[in-house]
Amino acid sequence: MSDPTARAAHRDRVDAPVASVIVPSYRGADRVPALLDSLAAQQDGTPPFEVIVVVDGVDDGTPAIVDAETRIDARAIVFPENRGRVAALNAGFDAARGDVLIRCDDDLVVPPGYISAHVRAHVGEGECAAVGLTRDIHNDSAYARAYGRAAAVASARRAGALPADQRWTLWAASCSVPRAVHDRLGGYSSAYTSYGWEDIDYGWRLHDAGIPIVIAGGADAEHHGPARSAAARSAKAFDSGSARALFHRRHPSAPLPTPTTPPGLWGRAVDLAARTMRRGPGALPAMADRAARVLPAPVARKIIAVSVEGAALAGHRHAERTALATTDHAGARRPRIAIAHDYLTQRGGAERLVLSIVRAFPDAEVHTLFYEPDQTYPEYRDVRIRTSPLNGIGLFRRDPRLALPLLAPAASALRIDADLVIASSSGWAHAFGRTGAMAVYCHSPARWLYVADDYLGSAGRLSPQRLALAVLTAPLKAWDQRAARAADTYRGNSTVVRERIRRVYGIDAPTLFPPFSPSVADGEQTMPAGVTGWGEDGGHYLVVSRLQPYKHVDRVIAAFRDTPERRLIVIGRGPLRDQLRSDAPANVRLLEDLTDAEMRWAYAHARALIAASHEDFGLTPLEAGAHGIPTIALRAGGYLDTIREGTNGLFFDAPVPADIRDAVDRFEQHPPFGADGIRAHAETFSEERFIRELHRLADQLAPSSTP
Repeated sequence: MSDPTARAAHRDRVDAPVASVIVPSYRGADRVPALLDSLAAQQDGTPPFEVIVVVDGVDDGTPAIVDAETRIDARAIVFPENRGRVAALNAGFDAARGDVLIRCDDDLVVPPGYISAHVRAHVGEGECAAVGLTRDIHNDSAYARAYGRAAAVASARRAGALPADQRWTLWAASCSVPRAVHDRLGGYSSAYTSYGWEDIDYGWRLHDAGIPIVIAGGADAEHHGPARSAAARSAKAFDSGSARALFHRRHPSAPLPTPTTPPGLWGRAVDLAARTMRRGPGALPAMADRAARVLPAPVARKIIAVSVEGAALAGHRHAERTALATTDHAGARRPRIAIAHDYLTQRGGAERLVLSIVRAFPDAEVHTLFYEPDQTYPEYRDVRIRTSPLNGIGLFRRDPRLALPLLAPAASALRIDADLVIASSSGWAHAFGRTGAMAVYCHSPARWLYVADDYLGSAGRLSPQRLALAVLTAPLKAWDQRAARAADTYRGNSTVVRERIRRVYGIDAPTLFPPFSPSVADGEQTMPAGVTGWGEDGGHYLVVSRLQPYKHVDRVIAAFRDTPERRLIVIGRGPLRDQLRSDAPANVRLLEDLTDAEMRWAYAHARALIAASHEDFGLTPLEAGAHGIPTIALRAGGYLDTIREGTNGLFFDAPVPADIRDAVDRFEQHPPFGADGIRAHAETFSEERFIRELHRLADQLAPSSTP
């Protein structure tokens, strides 16, 4: 409803609310209930109000939560695809019926007088805008103790002390404006695609138009979604620094200082940090998080502060140096980079790798066929993700294999508007449509096309999967070959995949080994509930694998069946879960959906990792190696790249129970491997090296340009 006349008529209805609360929400199902509870607890005498939750392209259950709300007038607007916070805000403001428009983030918990305070701020002579102050709420953690809580207190103190002519810089999570002012000023600016500065831009436009900004007394709210780590805080700081440069170009008269290097020794430290983060936060924030866990809080606070300030300075310098893609000014234009991945519906090595690519290009969107937040890593909740229309079908989202006949046309129909797409592909993402160049990072040519027996395992001749593949294989191969040869360059994730790409596509794909994720090694450890009363002391053997036929997990379990004195933990999900659980002996436990802290415990307390599948790249030995834990692996595939026999593991020759059991026997008789040597070998596959190579590749395919 963008026509002001039509909106006015709608507003004149008898039941029209006095205030409208607009809530932009992106994957907010775990946050929105607390906000709705606090809005439903408004004090007696609160003016009539409505709540509009704009669900930005990912139906994670938020619309159902809003639809079920009966205590207050609440409704949801659902975008079919992710459009960003600016679009969500503008859609909510357009749909609002109230005379006071209150913007409220979905991670706030508001006080009982919240609505009344915002409405009261607009009663009286003259127009104004109002800000409700917020305070960050931190759960207990090393980061919170060292930096987060102190930073929150300092930020709240600065906000409360700002003079009236600087309050426009506070325009953010909780603020309100009369409808008449919003109609004159217009919506939030779509020029901003990164963190937060569409708010400050709007605040400056209010100030520049002569609209005074007041503090809404009694509207102070709790903010339950602050950054929880130095890595997350630094990523936001980098994006904020980049957006700040765009703000300066749009509003050169605004009295907002340009970031500069602080004086003295501190300034040299910040400058050095910024130089290490030229293209993104990189590895320094992860080091700061590790420091927070082992160093005294005052020391760790300084290290985190250097990382955060350096990231903000680096983001601003990067934006100034290359210019944002949205700028109106002539000059260097930063290439627009997007990321593609088959589907984000599980926790595996490929999904962890995409998170590394995101850390390399923190402002990139991720495009995928399916995204199911509860089935993959929680870090994706902080990433902008666009999905195919098929994502709206819950059955397919939970198990994409069921959509096999539809996936090729769905992949071809996707369109990615970017100068460069980095596609993490095992069969689909390399075929996504795009406007610019494409670099394919190939985990393997599609297994279901080229090694179908390995993929299907014991599925019978008349199984639905095998029959479907029999019909689809020929057209899918032709489609797959065309898509592969249309890419600008290929990289293989291992030696064996490079050879497979050469054999299948006739393409020479240089090897770029993936990294292991620092989050697997660093951080607190929590014992999984599934081992309580069974193996709290550790000393178990460990399998980390999807439960699919070609992973040979059943054969590892069989190898332990006759050795009850040895314990085995299997971590993973997949179609064989029920079968494996029913067949597992008492000395084997199957676990799934572990947190990172529980995964760290499982690795750190293991005697050894066992890896029996034909892997394209042997990632789990590196994750175990980060804890100084060796691996007993099949002498094949990617394990030949990541295991150096005698340094971080030993091999067996066939994925059969007898060979696996014999290798465990040999391991028991072998002197212990040196934990320091194992860790040093894992460090040669660092994320920092991987990100550096990605940046070099991006510079070759999509260099910065000058109009």
